[in-house]
This record gives sequence, structure tokens and C-alpha cells, in this order.
Amino acid sequence: MLEGRLLDVGCAYGPFLQAARERGLRVEGLEVCAEAVRHVRERLGLPCVHGDFLQARLEESAYDALTMWYVLEHFRDPAAALAKANRLLRAGGLLGFATPNASGVSARRSLYSFLRSSPADHFTVWSAGTTAALLSRFGFRLRRLRVTGHHPERFPGRLPSGLLAAGSRLLGLGDTFEAYAVKIGEPG
Repeated sequence: MLEGRLLDVGCAYGPFLQAARERGLRVEGLEVCAEAVRHVRERLGLPCVHGDFLQARLEESAYDALTMWYVLEHFRDPAAALAKANRLLRAGGLLGFATPNASGVSARRSLYSFLRSSPADHFTVWSAGTTAALLSRFGFRLRRLRVTGHHPERFPGRLPSGLLAAGSRLLGLGDTFEAYAVKIGEPG
């Protein structure tokens, strides 16, 4: 069992919150969709706040972990989001996030097509290769980066399979990635 307090920013309908609670964490969600907040509170019985992360009043240095699964790309000012994440985490706290990968196979094939097929509310594009340096500017040390799958709507023709898929994973060419970082200081 795990211990600690976790805030899941952009928790949607709460599947990650529910899984984290089952592992022993004290969980809280934050979500912009009122219907999803009601679901998390009423159906899952978990604490969840309705609102925008950058505007929400949350206790500083209170969390052992903060997650943003496919959320960072939705901020017009990701620097403000990373700075706030740093303030909310205790020293040694874990930041985990996933986001589309601007250095993946779809973007390398055609950056124009990759950006054109991105949702209109994606304001930033992250690259797996520059994430460690960016996070260090906000007081985090990258501990693990995991390049993940291909988006079928972005891949021309069929999704890669067999050796092509294995090669793509090995070379870090997936269309998304996960990053796990530890808070080591304040934003610099």
C-alpha cells in the first residue's frame, strides 16, 4: 500500500483517483467539467473541486504527489501551471504528467499535419527530449520519462505493429509520453 496525499488535476470522471485510493493514497480531484465533478463526488465518493487549476485556492506544500494526465497542453501558460504545481508539492513530492509528444513519429513525419490534427484547445506542444531541462527551471528533477503509444487518427494508414511498433517504442517515437519528476527546489 502507498501512503500520502495526491491531487489529480483534470481528473475527469475519476478513474485515476479511484485507482490511487485503492492503493492507499488520500486523493483529491480538480476538474473544470461540472458534470465530471458531480460524478466523482456522488458516484465515487471522492473529494473533488470544480474549477480552474490556476485560479483554485489550494493549500501550498500540502501534497505528496500531483498528477496531470493529458492536461498540461491545455494551459495557455504552462509555466504558471508548473510553478503552481511546485508550490503545492512538499519537498520531495512527485509530479506526474502525460502529454502529446512533438518528437514522436507523427510530428516527425509532418509537423504541420500533427499540429493541424491536434485539438483546438491544445495550446502547447511538448517534446520528450526537452522536458528534463524545462522541468529543472521549475524546481523539478526528471526521474523517468516513458514514451508511449501512437494515436491512430494521426498515423497515416495503419498503426504500426510487430517490429515497426517495437522499433518505434525503442527509439522513443510514440505520439505521447509520461514524465515523472521530483520537487528538488523552488522555480529558478
